[in-house]
Amino acid sequence: MKRRGPLITLVLALGALVVILSLNDALIPNQPGAAEAPTGAPAEPTKVPSDDASDGAEFPDEAVYAGKDTTGKLAVAVAIKGDRAVAYLCDGRSLEAWLTGTVDGGRVTLESNRGATVEARFNGKRVTGVAAEGDDQYAFDLDKADPPAGLYREQTDDTTLGWIVLPDGRQVGIKNTGGTLAPAPRLDPETDAAKRVTGETKTQ
Repeated sequence: MKRRGPLITLVLALGALVVILSLNDALIPNQPGAAEAPTGAPAEPTKVPSDDASDGAEFPDEAVYAGKDTTGKLAVAVAIKGDRAVAYLCDGRSLEAWLTGTVDGGRVTLESNRGATVEARFNGKRVTGVAAEGDDQYAFDLDKADPPAGLYREQTDDTTLGWIVLPDGRQVGIKNTGGTLAPAPRLDPETDAAKRVTGETKTQ
């Protein structure tokens, strides 16, 4: 009986090893969590909108914004036309101030003849800022006040009436007769003689 040569024995051993390895791959399942080959480009992460997205917003050529301060005690209105602005502060009882000022892009600064001030900024939809009257400060956040909402003023002899009509229809107004303040009567913007205030309205 002939003995196999070394070369033949080596070839048979290698062949057996290949068969064993093939059987192992077929019988052993993929391990949990094993990485799979990518099937396409990876998804981009969701982007969070920047808080500065409204930076650079400028006031429209003409608009009125109105609302209450954060305490709910004071009504505030700001009327814009071109580069001029008028504001009115009113609590409906014993406090009011008419202010005038200028618009610079998305910022507005106003002052009354008695030292009340308003500084505000437009964020593309709303107007936020701070009003100061005497030692008191009032932070506010105003909505756009399209007609019949808005700021109204009526002058008769020594009496001045001012109204802020809020976007929800509520009104806050003062009747000023020679320096004596009282709540203003209810305004009907459609029929009363009061004029809607713009940034060009003379208030002093």
